[in-house]
Amino acid sequence: MELYSYEEFLEYLSIGGEIHFIYKDETYYIGCGTGQFMFWKFYDSASEIIGEDLKDLLLKVRLDNKFIKEVWDLIEIDVM
Repeated sequence: MELYSYEEFLEYLSIGGEIHFIYKDETYYIGCGTGQFMFWKFYDSASEIIGEDLKDLLLKVRLDNKFIKEVWDLIEIDVM
């Protein structure tokens, strides 16, 4: 497993990258698809969150009521 810094995560997303990551045995997607920044938990369509831009999306997304940055050490990047 390759480790990525939070800054690398942000940089990759800011250039249109898509990331699959694992947090507490659940897989999530975050990225820029169809011109919108989106986040969702796999197999849970009700979990979808759309942001106007990356900053807006990251302010909306919570994992256990915490921002991604706050739980970064518990996240495993699956596909980047």
